Amino acid sequence: MMWNIKKLFRTPSYKIQIIVFAFVVLVFSVLPVCNYFRSDTKDRTKDYGKLYRVGQIVLQEGDIYHKRKDSNFQFMYPPTAAVFLAITSMAGLLPFIVIFVLANSVAWAGSILLSIYLVTGKILRQHPLLYLVPAFCCAPYVWDIYMLGQPNLLLLVCMLGAFASLQSKKDWCAGALIALAAAIKAFPILSIAYLVYRKRWKALYSTFAFLFFLIVLLPVPFWGFHRNLKDIQTWSEGMVFRYDATSIAQRPDRGYSYKNQSLIAVANRLLRPVDAFQTKSKPVCVNFTDIDFKYINAIIICAGLGLCFFYITSMPRHNCCTAYTNAIEYAMLLLLILIFTPLSFTYFYVWLLYPVTVVMDILIKAPHRSRQKTAILCWFAVCLILLGFMLPIPTFDQLTSRGNTFWASTFLLFGLGWKLRQLRTLPYSKYGSAIEIARENCLP
Repeated sequence: MMWNIKKLFRTPSYKIQIIVFAFVVLVFSVLPVCNYFRSDTKDRTKDYGKLYRVGQIVLQEGDIYHKRKDSNFQFMYPPTAAVFLAITSMAGLLPFIVIFVLANSVAWAGSILLSIYLVTGKILRQHPLLYLVPAFCCAPYVWDIYMLGQPNLLLLVCMLGAFASLQSKKDWCAGALIALAAAIKAFPILSIAYLVYRKRWKALYSTFAFLFFLIVLLPVPFWGFHRNLKDIQTWSEGMVFRYDATSIAQRPDRGYSYKNQSLIAVANRLLRPVDAFQTKSKPVCVNFTDIDFKYINAIIICAGLGLCFFYITSMPRHNCCTAYTNAIEYAMLLLLILIFTPLSFTYFYVWLLYPVTVVMDILIKAPHRSRQKTAILCWFAVCLILLGFMLPIPTFDQLTSRGNTFWASTFLLFGLGWKLRQLRTLPYSKYGSAIEIARENCLP
């Protein structure tokens, strides 16, 4: 391995890629740290300062779910996340920011390498576009994560690590990583539906076992067993089970705004008059009809079931699964989680890094100058155009409010499902592994 890495550094194209990536990571990392030294530190540090204060509250045995003047929680993550924040906040705000930034940098690099490993079976010496295009496409979301101080890159690397563990039949490790991601932010727990469908029972039991430890037992030394159970109940009632016509979880101001690109938010914005831009003085609505809230929920449920049905019917049978078909399944699973998560803000879509890697691999391996390659290129271009509307240009606001990122993710989902259905029709020997596909160039 060491010899391969040294040889990799001697290859000009890869050396340039590594230097450019290191420079971008350095720039992304330095700016949040520099913000600490600017005036108005509380505002300049964005969520870093808020998360640091939560960690300090835990150390002082205070109430992390104390409601603010607007009746919303001051902290919206599970109690376990507060414990992690307490540990990292012991040294002060500046070390806290540095630790957070370093963790995101490692997670970004790890996510790129794990994505390539899941698709090709190897990490090093793959096609340069597999490294460049996903990193470039997701750079705006990564920028948001660095500047705001969000853990979604850490969640992504946990999920990709779980998928790699499933590929290696290390199901207990996969369950532990899924549980860790869900203990930090709850929405990755949706992946257990996949474990149930694929009958990965060891991974499922491991997820529940580690989740019990992380959520119920780990916080006990900080505030006791009964207090922890009360916090779990308070958080669950306020975040998981709160959904009405005025608010999603603890986000009455942002839940239905253009920043939320989930199925729930987009359906509500398009089907009833809600303020899409958080303009209290002059609400702006983008709905094309006005349907009662309860009927919108019925539409959301039907649409969600339809997407799940498409996903399930696209999957090959268990005895026909390969590493390559699994790689596509994992990409579709991440897209579904993003779509179904009630609160799916812009930076959540850093998870697109892995699906884009899968798409690039499909495009690279498609026959040269074929109709298939042209179709894949057009499909990918449409997705990138939709995602490009997230740029802060005023003329794109109306498109953003109508769910451009949601529609791009849905379009990606259908394209990957179409590819998975094509692979199912091939003889098993032709797609037995990603390596064979690359060697034989036998994708239809």
